[in-house]
Amino acid sequence: MKLKHIAVSLALIGPAFGGSVQVTNNTGTTSQSVVDNAGNPVSGGYAAIGTVDEGALATLSSGSDLEDAFTIFGDAATIGSTAGLIALNGVYNVQVSGDFNTDARAGAPIYLVLGNGADLASSTEAAILQVGNFPASEPAVLVVDVDNTSNVLWGDYSRSISPGTSFGQPIGAQPALALQGIPEPSSSLLIGLAGLTLLIRRKR
Repeated sequence: MKLKHIAVSLALIGPAFGGSVQVTNNTGTTSQSVVDNAGNPVSGGYAAIGTVDEGALATLSSGSDLEDAFTIFGDAATIGSTAGLIALNGVYNVQVSGDFNTDARAGAPIYLVLGNGADLASSTEAAILQVGNFPASEPAVLVVDVDNTSNVLWGDYSRSISPGTSFGQPIGAQPALALQGIPEPSSSLLIGLAGLTLLIRRKR
């Protein structure tokens, strides 16, 4: 078989291997922006998809805890804004690819994690949503448009804002996903740790 025939054969079977997943809230004027606790659109935040240890969410006390509970699939994206005829705030677009014939995530739930920091460890507010399932086989191209029908594990859709402008005109108020503050360790726990430190010093 000639080399050019091999190249053509590979081109034909190439799309059958691998799949892609896109998770976004940026679908034109229907976008539901991500906002912080004060109701301001998040800019420079963090968005990623993967799997999460749901049991660990009950004891979160820092962004690092959230980072430890979440296994990221592919690369993260930035929460920010768009420009042009339709300019939106608090939007994100996570795109990843994988071999879903062999990946352990094939068919498993897709969890979306959002944070107000440049990464999860530096985030003080976050949201976690279950937005669907990874493809169970290939070829696959999955696009998930995130809205307030998603299963929200952390965060809420209690706020409404104008997400931006369309052809120079303000868009009417729409639901917005509000990030939830990551609880800090309680003061009683800190006092207990201080007391334990004093006891250790006395014993020495």
